[in-house]
Amino acid sequence: MPKFFSCSPTKSNSTTIEDSDSLLLRSNGNNINDKLSKQCIFCDVSKDKGFNVIYEDNRLIAFHDRTPRADIHLLIIPRNHTVSSVEQLRKEHIPLIQSMRLLANDLIPTKPTTSPTTSSIPTKMGFHIPPFSSVPHLHLHVFSGKHTFIGKFKYPISTSTSKPGGKGTSWFVTVDQVENILQSGGTIGLGRA
Repeated sequence: MPKFFSCSPTKSNSTTIEDSDSLLLRSNGNNINDKLSKQCIFCDVSKDKGFNVIYEDNRLIAFHDRTPRADIHLLIIPRNHTVSSVEQLRKEHIPLIQSMRLLANDLIPTKPTTSPTTSSIPTKMGFHIPPFSSVPHLHLHVFSGKHTFIGKFKYPISTSTSKPGGKGTSWFVTVDQVENILQSGGTIGLGRA
């Protein structure tokens, strides 16, 4: 896969913050996802593996994307291989999505940056829909600031004209759209939802 489509790590330094209040979610060894996790690069995220980890607790890990497509481009993943993609999410995953959103809001700076154009751009959060995702491990893209040229095309937001809070035909779905679709009992896919 070309580098500009990849979310895989590169070497850099970071800070780890431990959150002792998080729930400990561990696999019991009987899950099919245990086999997937042995092949998944995001199941082994660490600073030692070259990821620029900025936050981790027993449930979630946040790190900088190796090829940022905005001034700030983070990825937030479940520590365990809960699901491979946004397509597999169901209503019972809403608390996970909400936790990922809350962490994103905590990590994105709220103070204005030195650039007046960057500080006025709202935070954008969402997921790629397969086959347009590069790593088969649920990961939330979090953007703040201005997108790069490629970033504008790689992460388009499309809304539904027939369903408030629904999505259009884009391959990128916002965290709000995911929550609305799951809340109504729907599932995420490339078509309108």
